[in-house]
Amino acid sequence: MNKNLSRLAVIFFFLVFFFAMIQIPGNFVPTSQDIAGIGRSLFGPYVIAFELLSVILVGAIIGMFYIAGRDE
Repeated sequence: MNKNLSRLAVIFFFLVFFFAMIQIPGNFVPTSQDIAGIGRSLFGPYVIAFELLSVILVGAIIGMFYIAGRDE
């Protein structure tokens, strides 16, 4: 793949990410530090989504190593 195209894609990704983040309204100061509540949320009603996300991320990491290790 062309290195300049890769760099352009990374810059575009971070620009889109940055502009999406600054448009989120609100205050990001935590009102409480309930770590047990976060655990109950992740492993309660959202356990299937949490596990599917972990499988997708592991697959992405394996794919990244596969693509990076190829000789062209």
